[in-house]
Amino acid sequence: MPAYCPSLILRLSLSPLLFIFPATASAEAYTGLTYGSGPDGYSSYEFRANADLFKLPLTLNFDHFLARSEGVDDTRQTGLGISWQANELISANYRYSDTNDGKVKVTGNEGGLSFAMDTLWQGELRTTLDLGYGEFGYKAANPKTLLAANLRLTQSRNSLGISQDISSSFAVYGTHERYKYDKDLSVQRLQSYDLLRIYPRLASAATTLLSYPDKSNVLGLTWKVTDALSLDISSAKTTTLMEQELKNTRVGMDYQAGKSLNLGIAVTRSSANAVVNSGVTVLPEMRDTYAEVTLGVTF
Repeated sequence: MPAYCPSLILRLSLSPLLFIFPATASAEAYTGLTYGSGPDGYSSYEFRANADLFKLPLTLNFDHFLARSEGVDDTRQTGLGISWQANELISANYRYSDTNDGKVKVTGNEGGLSFAMDTLWQGELRTTLDLGYGEFGYKAANPKTLLAANLRLTQSRNSLGISQDISSSFAVYGTHERYKYDKDLSVQRLQSYDLLRIYPRLASAATTLLSYPDKSNVLGLTWKVTDALSLDISSAKTTTLMEQELKNTRVGMDYQAGKSLNLGIAVTRSSANAVVNSGVTVLPEMRDTYAEVTLGVTF
């Protein structure tokens, strides 16, 4: 189930993944580099790697994301995680992340359980239930600023997801996430801390955290056109603490060009309503289109 999406993406294989996970040299591994493009000088790069740990039911995961846009400091996020396939019914995962946009630094710990429900009734069509929880600590990126003395914030996130095959070619999926904060945040407070920023309105892990979300919903459909070609259509809506609605509609294509080479392309239409405080627009309305191209290699 796709968790996060959008921009012009290129995944590049690097055998040096074996340097990151030297103990997995005899196991299957994947590496990729994602390049993104959009309006206002937006560009992004995302490196992802995962590798099985010998023949154990464990997979190590690493990701690094960098986004740049005119008038906005670079946004970076690095994640390191592990997945465990306990049995045919249950799998578990954990991820640590570090996000920084030059003003705010966010460290996160999140975990989840996935249940292959169809194994309970030996169904031919796959049914998957996902439960997740995470905690994220916010603080000033620069400890010498005035913001450092004022910004200490903890966000918790609960998530529920389900995917259901409706035939051998089609599947539907959906996720719901709710966020809570240990302090009351208002538009006035965020504005006083200069934390109301214009980010590319994409449903990425980094920009979602920095938009101070309240709740988020995703609905999607996948279509396996052939054994090599699949399509994914999804719609996402995130409501922030400022009552701003961030909407993304994404259409993606994935092509398996051989046993090891994977190609993909996606286009996302993104929009956000304006945020107004005391009659003054503090964040403008936005409507943009982003694209992504993907190249990945398994070895």
